[in-house]
Amino acid sequence: MSRELKDIGSSTLKVYLLLLEEGNALGVREVQRKIGFKSPSTAKYHLDKLVELGLVEKTHDGLYLAKDSSKPPILYAYVLIYGTLIPRLVPYAVFFTTITLLYIVFGGKDFFALATGFIASFILWIESIRLIKFLKKLKEVKSKGGR
Repeated sequence: MSRELKDIGSSTLKVYLLLLEEGNALGVREVQRKIGFKSPSTAKYHLDKLVELGLVEKTHDGLYLAKDSSKPPILYAYVLIYGTLIPRLVPYAVFFTTITLLYIVFGGKDFFALATGFIASFILWIESIRLIKFLKKLKEVKSKGGR
């Protein structure tokens, strides 16, 4: 496990996910209000910790911005589309499912092709569902306030 993941607690992860979802720089008070911390110093502590880990940069205005290129390894399994984190495997699962269904609709009869399509779709959907459940757990942690 990388140093980044060991050092990120649930509150720090909440702050990092907020910065990723917002996509623009936020100030200490904005983070405090959006997360629900009792004081700005708590938000500043977590923001400074993220800066120290290299996941966030502090702008010359004193705002904080998430560095997309230095995501913790677990977040590489997700992609940000229109401000929403989704598992990276979902588009592949949709693609394989669509291709397999189109193959059936247009009279495909090759058993090997059907089996390959169904197996690939099944595996991708199972893994996507696991990642979606993990993301829901992260969001539950994020929705709980406090340090």
